[in-house]
Amino acid sequence: MVVTAAIALSLLVIVLVGTELGYMFFLKRELQKTADLAALSGAQALLPASCGEATTAATANAAQNMPRLVAPMTAPEVECGNWDPALRPAPLHFGAPDTGQIFNAVRVTLTRTAPLLLPNLPGNQSHAISVEALAAKKQPLASLSIRSTIVSIDTQRSVILNALFGGLLGGSLDVSVAGWQGLLDTNIKLLSFLDQLKLDLNISAAGYDQVLGTNVSAGALLQTMITVMERGGSTTAVTVQALRDVLASVQTSPFTLKLGDLLGVASGTDAAGLSTDIQLFQIVQGMIQIANGKNGLAADVPIVIPNIAGATAKIRVIEPPQVSAVGNPELINASLGVSDPNKIYVRTAQVRVLLSIDLGGITNALSDVLSAVTAALSPLIQFLEGVATLNLGTILSDLVATIACGGLFPACQVEKVIYTTALPAPIEIGISSGNGSALVIGHACNATDSKSLNVQANTSVARLNVGKVSNIFSSSLPATAEPVEILEIGYREAKFDSCLLSLICSPKKWKTASGTYVTDMNSAKKNVIAGLGLVVNSDIGGSVSGTALTYVAPAPANLPEIDAAPYDGTGPDPSFKPISATSIVQSLGSTLGGIQILPYSSNASGLLGGLLNGTLSLVSDLMNTLQTVITNALGPLLDPVVNVLLDLLGIDLAQAEVGARLSCNRGAELVY
Repeated sequence: MVVTAAIALSLLVIVLVGTELGYMFFLKRELQKTADLAALSGAQALLPASCGEATTAATANAAQNMPRLVAPMTAPEVECGNWDPALRPAPLHFGAPDTGQIFNAVRVTLTRTAPLLLPNLPGNQSHAISVEALAAKKQPLASLSIRSTIVSIDTQRSVILNALFGGLLGGSLDVSVAGWQGLLDTNIKLLSFLDQLKLDLNISAAGYDQVLGTNVSAGALLQTMITVMERGGSTTAVTVQALRDVLASVQTSPFTLKLGDLLGVASGTDAAGLSTDIQLFQIVQGMIQIANGKNGLAADVPIVIPNIAGATAKIRVIEPPQVSAVGNPELINASLGVSDPNKIYVRTAQVRVLLSIDLGGITNALSDVLSAVTAALSPLIQFLEGVATLNLGTILSDLVATIACGGLFPACQVEKVIYTTALPAPIEIGISSGNGSALVIGHACNATDSKSLNVQANTSVARLNVGKVSNIFSSSLPATAEPVEILEIGYREAKFDSCLLSLICSPKKWKTASGTYVTDMNSAKKNVIAGLGLVVNSDIGGSVSGTALTYVAPAPANLPEIDAAPYDGTGPDPSFKPISATSIVQSLGSTLGGIQILPYSSNASGLLGGLLNGTLSLVSDLMNTLQTVITNALGPLLDPVVNVLLDLLGIDLAQAEVGARLSCNRGAELVY
């Protein structure tokens, strides 16, 4: 019995000691939970320069979770500071804020002595239990997006879009008007898109960096969009069909792209920061422009202009767009500009357009100003009668001077017969679009209901070239134009073999380059006296640097949370601001007003050459008149062509706008 009792007593002691140890571990776990919750509560209430609110929130939370029979948490056990895993030493990466830093973390430290279950047990003594928790505020997130202000697609735009996007992809495209409108009216959730793309690419990584950095075909991206839209259930069938139509044209395309080239997302951005919306038209257009920038194809777009024999536009993307960007504004170094690796930056595409216009159909359009040309040349009308009509094509004016032939059948002396050649066709017009861009340069998170985002908008200079355009599709050389001849004045030499009393002459013969005489005038040598050429190499639209765009909340409320619901479409979206007041289209008219009509110097000799060279003031008047003629003729031609193209491409800076979102209070997370 003694042995049995000893064994039983020993087992009882072991059970009691084990129970006490278990209670201590339980108490430690409860204290840790209390510290964790208190730190999270304090971090959520933490202000950039004040710790009082965080301390109050932390102690109040601890009072609700502290185990019974344990002393409540006090304010000194709460510490506010700055958590910086990059600059502060491990393991906590925590300390008092340095100059220019803010409070962004709360540390809670609890030390309590556990009550004893067996206070009279020999050797048993109380032990202190210490726990700590460190919670940091989640970093603020800002997003920018850039888009065209176009709100509707009509039949003309639909035809141009099909030719444009199909050509950029190297194929054909047939999307209906309703389909394009559906893409314009529909948004896709970036987070849903990236999650589905991870599944489609069999990527198991927790974050999204790998998805954004993977080369993917445009077809795979479009199929992912279709899957997301169909799963949402709210998308109309016509929008999904439009995506399928675009997909059909790119399925055989070998070109791939990285989604990160189109969507700038900071490394390590969590899922909550990607809960933003992107317009389907915007992302589809951006994908096509990136693909074109890599394949270098020039899309051929036929343009219909009334009273014009024909016009075509060749288009190529020189620099692709970046339509959206998400990042932490606290990491931005504004002094680095776009070189900052942590930048939040968006831009439109840089596109070059070459218009080739057959001017053979605009003769009637010039009829009102031809009388001015005639007046300018009136002192020379007896020599240059053909110039006054400016027929579009080759004008041949045989102005025979008084034939100085003497005798009954003398050989007639050589005479000089004036000719003019007018505006040729086609004429080339090159447009090198400038970029519109926006860059976050600062932010403020002052309180739960007060925040602002500062954005710098820039536009680069666009360029217009008219004449014989070269290097228009070079990604490294600037486009230039050489003069295209609009008027050439010269003479041919002719003679009669003989004349009867200067009244009846033999057929006229024309001198060729070899010195022989032939009866075919078109075979005669042309001796150029003077020529006029048209050329434009000029900036259009100018550039704007450092235009400030300021988004604020709560009033006026134009800075929503990053995961805010899409705008309901009632009136203009207040979260979008125009990037510039500069319109490339409107600037074309003023640029054409500075068109250059350049004279060619004459090296001719003789009476006629001296006469023309001695009337430069009259020729100057002619040049001024021709300048007006050409400006008035080309201006109306460019507007309907360029207006639609630049609007649809989203590169007319007056038709682009930037939207912003900012989340300051995104909660907190335990970091230790």
